[in-house]
Amino acid sequence: MKPDIDTFTWHLQLSGNRDGQPLLWLHGFMGSSTDWAAEILPHFSDYCNICADLPGHGRSALSTRLNFSDLLERLQEQLQALSISTYIPIGYSMGGRLAFNLLHQFPETIPALISLSSAPGLKTTREQQDRRQADAALMDQLDQIGWPAFLEAWYQSPLFAQLQTDPARLRAVCRSRAANDPRQLRMALELLGNGATPLLGDKLAALNKPVLLLNGALDDKYCQISHELLGLLPQASQAVILAADHAFHLEKPLETVTVLKHFLSETI
Repeated sequence: MKPDIDTFTWHLQLSGNRDGQPLLWLHGFMGSSTDWAAEILPHFSDYCNICADLPGHGRSALSTRLNFSDLLERLQEQLQALSISTYIPIGYSMGGRLAFNLLHQFPETIPALISLSSAPGLKTTREQQDRRQADAALMDQLDQIGWPAFLEAWYQSPLFAQLQTDPARLRAVCRSRAANDPRQLRMALELLGNGATPLLGDKLAALNKPVLLLNGALDDKYCQISHELLGLLPQASQAVILAADHAFHLEKPLETVTVLKHFLSETI
């Protein structure tokens, strides 16, 4: 292990049946391991649930710039120290990209993968460069307008149109996101953002494990991305949550649980 990675530890919260099939829950940008706790995890008590705080989120604080691959290796080492030799990653958005890269980097440990409103990453280095510039501008905007105003503006995006129709739930989401440190989020975006994660491209055909691509039916962008991935991933299938957008697991948790449990029961 490289010296700079010694100072970093993924915060992992375990629950459920330690003898059950391990599920690694990976949240999205600005989220935390608690995103799944209230309405999702109670339905998976037969599984060994490992909820991770992504680097730069929650209690997984970054102290220096690290290598993306090294961070995944560190996670793998921590899971092995917990006697977890195989697991199924369930990743939302940024967490989904990490899940695809875990499958690429450690295929022998992952029997299946579930992607929620996500994709393996961008297609070209030019797209990555443009995205890095856009992400830097986004973080500059955060510095200019402040954290509360930035959060409010973020969830006014069309991606979260359905979430906006439930003000109480949206307020709860914003409260949980407000616990993050904006300085840590900037580091996380530089390290784990769509412009930073590796280009898998022609390596997708080698990800020959069952993959569920789950989307909100109203999320046109990611529904189309998932449709394209069906032709690239050998064992991929797609499902949609009706009347839901990008954050469908927050908007329709019970419907999400039903689809996840069906896929897991068919796969394991």
